[in-house]
Amino acid sequence: MSLLIPPFRIDRHTQSYHQPSELRIDLAGLEPDVYRVIAVQNFWLEDHDPDLSQALAGVFLARRRADGAWEEPENWPIECRSLAVLGQVAVPVDGAATLLPRDLEH
Repeated sequence: MSLLIPPFRIDRHTQSYHQPSELRIDLAGLEPDVYRVIAVQNFWLEDHDPDLSQALAGVFLARRRADGAWEEPENWPIECRSLAVLGQVAVPVDGAATLLPRDLEH
């Protein structure tokens, strides 16, 4: 079971962040739960674009913590910054993952 994320572009912080190719995330190894799909600035990939007003974007799957708060990408040593919540995905014990309505609370 996988989550398919089409190419996207987000304009924020006076920059344009883009993911130029389709992303496919394997959800099979995740614990059953609801996950937020968050667009992040991707500092891991070398961006050869000389236009400094553009940057590469990536995706972070955030799980709700025991205290009820959503995990944030900045809490992990993965060098990224949150840009926008793209949606939520429910990973069930059995069966296919379900894309939930977009949750704009961040």
